[in-house]
Amino acid sequence: MTIRCLIVDDEPLAVEVIRTHLAKLSDVEVIATCHDALEAFGLLRKHEVDLLFLDIQMPQLTGVDLMKALDDPPAVIFTTAHRDYAVEGFDLNAVDYLLKPISLPRLLRALDKFRTLHAATATPSATPADALNVRVDRQVVKVPLADIRYIESMSDYVQIHTTKRTLITKERISHLADKLAPHGFLRIHRSFLVPAHQVTAFTSEEVQVGEKRLPISRSYKQAVLARLRDE
Repeated sequence: MTIRCLIVDDEPLAVEVIRTHLAKLSDVEVIATCHDALEAFGLLRKHEVDLLFLDIQMPQLTGVDLMKALDDPPAVIFTTAHRDYAVEGFDLNAVDYLLKPISLPRLLRALDKFRTLHAATATPSATPADALNVRVDRQVVKVPLADIRYIESMSDYVQIHTTKRTLITKERISHLADKLAPHGFLRIHRSFLVPAHQVTAFTSEEVQVGEKRLPISRSYKQAVLARLRDE
């Protein structure tokens, strides 16, 4: 797995230190860097990011405020010169909290934490031929793929709407999209994943699943419409 990273810090030197450290690692790709949270918000709408290196104290919008504003936030490692912000960072389920100046050994330990957490999250969601295993509360639930009507990202969790019930899991929708793509599931929007066989009607703006209408975003429109027209 290549870890796709975004570095956000209003100090150019701090950005360069992290980027230089990450350049030494073959399984890490820096998608972009930026110097404020508002720019990062826009980039996260355009790019799939696995891990965010995020400064906490920035002008206009803090790193903590950015995480709270995202519907489907990536994993985050907070970086700051202020030790006092650690508690608030961990309240947002941060992978780690790095105090500047950041050394390479300390950054490597943080990345190992991310790899461990990612592996633990991915394991219960392995996709058999006919079912999806997801962690719900303290148990793993097997969900038949044929029963899934659509999947919806809701802030820091995902709702899996089935023909029988709705399940809530901490799994990220981007990871589910990767796992379920070979089984005919379409990412139609940043917040929605739909199995093609459940689509009963569609336009260039939305798909219909039973009585539910779901939007198609511009970034996914071309691929979604091409796939649905071939069905």
